[in-house]
Amino acid sequence: MIIVHVNDRLGTKAAIPCLASDPIKLFKAQVAARIGRQPHEIMLKRQGQRPFKDHLTLDDYEVSNGVQLDLELDTGE
Repeated sequence: MIIVHVNDRLGTKAAIPCLASDPIKLFKAQVAARIGRQPHEIMLKRQGQRPFKDHLTLDDYEVSNGVQLDLELDTGE
């Protein structure tokens, strides 16, 4: 079990417990449940990198315990 921190830099922060083997799609669902959004509205990435793809795992992106990911919300507006 690892803890991954997500931050939108606008006040939304969350610490999400998960497994490194979790697919990004599952991790997005966990983030969505925590922050009260829909998974399809969430885009995750490391600062300065491209957005994560849903079919890959956290481990594929070398996300480990204590890592912070940037959270961007697409509300369709």
